[in-house]
Amino acid sequence: MKPSSTAPLHRLENEWIILELDDTGRLQSFINRKTNRNYAGGRILWRLYLQEASEYDIEIRADAPEIVPRFTSGDSWLSLRYEALPCRGRLLRLTAEFRVKLQEDEIHWTVRLENQEPGTIVRECHFPLLGDLQIPADHHLIWSQNGGEKIPALHKELRQRHTEYRAPDQLYTGMTLNYPFPAATNCFLLGNEKEGLYVGCHSTPPLRTLHQFRLYPDDSLEAGMVFFPNLSEGKSVEVRTFVLSAYSGSWHVAARKYRCWADEWFHPIPAPDWIRRLNGWQRIILQHQYGEIHYAFDQLPEIHADGMKSGIDTLFMFGWHQGGHDHNYPHYAPDSRLGDGESMQRGIDHFNHRNGHVILYANGRLIDRDSDYYRSVGHRIVIKDLCGNEIPECYKFQGTGNFVREFANRTLLPVCPACHEWFNVLRNLADQTLAWKCHSLFLDQAGMSEYPCCETSHPHEPLEMNLIRYKTETLRRLREYLRERDPQVALGIELLSDVTAQHADYIHGLVGGCALLYGWERSGSKPQSVGFLEWFRYLFPEIILSDREIRDDTDIERRVNHAVLMGLRTDVEIYRCRKTVAEAPHYAEYLAQINRLRQQYAACLLEGRYVDTEGIELSNPEVDARAFVNGDRTAVVVTQSHLDSATTRIALCDGSLVECSVVGGGSAQKTADQIELTLPRHALIVLLFERTG
Repeated sequence: MKPSSTAPLHRLENEWIILELDDTGRLQSFINRKTNRNYAGGRILWRLYLQEASEYDIEIRADAPEIVPRFTSGDSWLSLRYEALPCRGRLLRLTAEFRVKLQEDEIHWTVRLENQEPGTIVRECHFPLLGDLQIPADHHLIWSQNGGEKIPALHKELRQRHTEYRAPDQLYTGMTLNYPFPAATNCFLLGNEKEGLYVGCHSTPPLRTLHQFRLYPDDSLEAGMVFFPNLSEGKSVEVRTFVLSAYSGSWHVAARKYRCWADEWFHPIPAPDWIRRLNGWQRIILQHQYGEIHYAFDQLPEIHADGMKSGIDTLFMFGWHQGGHDHNYPHYAPDSRLGDGESMQRGIDHFNHRNGHVILYANGRLIDRDSDYYRSVGHRIVIKDLCGNEIPECYKFQGTGNFVREFANRTLLPVCPACHEWFNVLRNLADQTLAWKCHSLFLDQAGMSEYPCCETSHPHEPLEMNLIRYKTETLRRLREYLRERDPQVALGIELLSDVTAQHADYIHGLVGGCALLYGWERSGSKPQSVGFLEWFRYLFPEIILSDREIRDDTDIERRVNHAVLMGLRTDVEIYRCRKTVAEAPHYAEYLAQINRLRQQYAACLLEGRYVDTEGIELSNPEVDARAFVNGDRTAVVVTQSHLDSATTRIALCDGSLVECSVVGGGSAQKTADQIELTLPRHALIVLLFERTG
């Protein structure tokens, strides 16, 4: 139930929205005037958390009785200023000001915090908050975890988020998402196909935030942002701009808001031609961390031959170096157990002489603690936490036994990207890539943000929260270094974030957006998962992404068709990167058909701009369709997997049908103003339209 307020209201309005704050600073109205939807619940807009001595999470809430803001206003703006904030019976010399301005269907907030209190650190600020959020049941959450997720029942999701002993669940259950990873964009939305609420941080340079949701015992929902100013005495910060929008239309409207801002700093350069036309790769670990050899260098021709039968001409080569995969980083030299350097070169040359490609793997952020490099240099440049500790990571690989998983995995440490020594390591890897005539250097995990670094000998702030800016600059310099020496040598990275993606030629994501769903075939219903990679693909169609997670011969057609639907490149990782595609014969045969189709329509499907469902009129929601635009031509991919057969009518408002191709049966019949499609289970149809006049 929305609380009422008798306090005077401070009001801003235009033809799109109404904003009302009462005298205590509570948000009483945030109304979409086009739909008459009020999202506000009459709750607080902000809270702060402080540290004093060894105590953290000392809370200052905007609804404390002693806290009353001073309002000033103009034609289209308001300001709330708080002086000498109370905490535990005393007034602290803390100042907070929140300034809001109307801009069409958005409100733009600027936050200024100042700390003059000895012995107190302002660690975090929760703002803007939308408490007791008034959303109907058909408003789903779209946030950008691993490129995009859609959560249809947020209340239900939050009720399940209990932490056992780790948090005060009696006060609320919650969930947060860290930007710039695993959140790929600094925004989220709650909406349906007709309207929604957009929350974004449009701070330049991009600001590290948490996207936060809390469900309280009275079943009220709070959504908002968190940032970490870490203000000690004498420090201040101003953050602009947090954006709230009560928009009308589908989620595409919200996505365009974010892209409009991102265009101020997002400036990718085109990938090499071979990357833009790439069907995908075979990702193979030649030697694993625990010593098992899957392929030697003299078997690279066999890997090439197996891939070519499925239209895959590229090897993504892991575990080629001394010690195998996730071992001995950053020492990268061919492992003698696999053959000598000459045999490795012969294998690479075999691909090159047949118009194929080899992608050389290296890790972009980890140092093996049991390595000569760590002992000589690495111990000085790894990330340290507030207590001066290293941040160990461990990846529990194993063979058929258990000993290595339980007791013998390697300990790996993330490096601080602000340290110039690390760029020298990566530049040497670029030189190796060029010397061995590989067509790409790939840096694993390089797209993610890092734990804050507190090592005072490093060239950054004593507590550096935004290490991503150093990593972004490193990737920019490294790709520029490669481009100057060979414009056709690509730089690839793993993990998806908008700030790093612009400096890579392709991204190997963590998920492909079409997870294996056991038993969906028996349900007779359209398979559903939370994966919603449509979000990032629509926002940043220039970025070349791979699929992931097809590891055997299971659920092949649906997931491969989904990759085509989304414009993703194929990541072949049979038996968790232990075998070639030949070990999954059904997958191999189906990929061969799909890859012929990809190349037939490569100008649109691989090099075109993904526009999602925009411009498509589809009569049957049981069928999926997505569009790709390149110049005057649009390719529409249509598929379905859960019905024995489905029919639909499709029309493209601006274009005439010039060509049609089908995989898996089905048919397309053109009528006067539309196309009638019949799709048996797993059919995939590509319709090519051309705009005339």
